[in-house]
Amino acid sequence: MRIQLMIASLIGVSAVVLAPAARADDTVTYEVFSDSVGVANIEYVDHAERKALENAALPWRTDATVASLRSTSIGDAEVRADWRPNRVIAGTPNGFFGHWVTVRVSFHGKVICENTLDVGDAACYGSTTFGS
Repeated sequence: MRIQLMIASLIGVSAVVLAPAARADDTVTYEVFSDSVGVANIEYVDHAERKALENAALPWRTDATVASLRSTSIGDAEVRADWRPNRVIAGTPNGFFGHWVTVRVSFHGKVICENTLDVGDAACYGSTTFGS
């Protein structure tokens, strides 16, 4: 009888230890802005779905729900801006170069990722800090 109880206890403990951790959702804020670029194509993750906006007016900002940022993996916080389709910026002979766009991910008011580029395409992932 004692052996059966001990085996049952071990099975119960191992089931608790091996159970997957519950995932909680967190809200992040995505931002895309520029002093010289007026529109960009934006992709971002919200509720584990990739969303896409064409020719979104800048500055752009939205709150999104992503997998828990409190786990060891940051989750799916991601925002990208592509202004290459709008290559010709008025008064600029070389297209988009020299026209900087910043993408940013914030969590509870703290910037967790920020990336500023002038190459026509910028991305920011919650798990990677480019320059915050």
